[in-house]
Amino acid sequence: MIKAMVVRAGSGWGKALIKQLIGSNVEVIAYSGSKQKLKALEETFSSSSLLRTVRGDTGNLRELLAAAEGVDMIFCGTYLTYDDKPDKVRRMLEAVRGVSALTGARTVVLEGVYFPADENPSSPSEASMRIMIPELFGEGVSNTIIHYALRKIIQGKPIKRLTDPSVRRDYLYVEDAARYVQELAIAESAYGKNWRLRSNDQISQNELLDMAGSVIHRAPLIESSGGWQLRLLRWYESRAESMLHQYEQVSANKKVKFIEFCGPITTPYQESIASTVKHMARKLQGGVLFD
Repeated sequence: MIKAMVVRAGSGWGKALIKQLIGSNVEVIAYSGSKQKLKALEETFSSSSLLRTVRGDTGNLRELLAAAEGVDMIFCGTYLTYDDKPDKVRRMLEAVRGVSALTGARTVVLEGVYFPADENPSSPSEASMRIMIPELFGEGVSNTIIHYALRKIIQGKPIKRLTDPSVRRDYLYVEDAARYVQELAIAESAYGKNWRLRSNDQISQNELLDMAGSVIHRAPLIESSGGWQLRLLRWYESRAESMLHQYEQVSANKKVKFIEFCGPITTPYQESIASTVKHMARKLQGGVLFD
């Protein structure tokens, strides 16, 4: 039986990946620093004997190594949300690479669209792979631009315009992303390479928000962000300006050669957005769903 560790398992993508792995009869160690999130995972997968949770510092090599006993592969995600801190990410990646070197476990690093422009990612070794992930949405996915916009629609509040909402780009439902990541992870020939996940069809934020609005019968209202709001954003997050600029770059990073990967079946946007919005509404509106 394959044994995998998911580092930062309490995140939305972590939960989706754990669901995918357990569904494929993979034994999973869920590693996180959050006791509350680990407890939620235990409750979600209480009917399965394949999950074990471990609480620890993701940047601590000793703690991570102790939890990784017997694992065949380690998954970790970086910059899938806009609140990731570069220093913490570097510590985590160093620890994960250290565990891989000591145990022989393969590593799968997921990198999101909020990757800092000034970061210099290392090339994957023969026992690792990098997977670039487009903007994710779905159950449990938060702290992304699209999540912010969907939440505002549900709350009936205006959406501040942070990026050009008419630009068509890749968005990926988190459950589809988890399935594609697993497909790559179990293929020996996929290691030592840089991968980029793609959706079957690019779509604009405007189109996604219109779909969300049709679910709750509320048209999205997008407002321009004033100068003071942008200054406040830059004060709150020093790398916000470069991060948003990086986010706007639709074309691939020409400094890195990627192999594009798109699974044969992607959940239709209309279906995946409706599922996402209804889940968010249950959480935000105290269980009230829109017809």
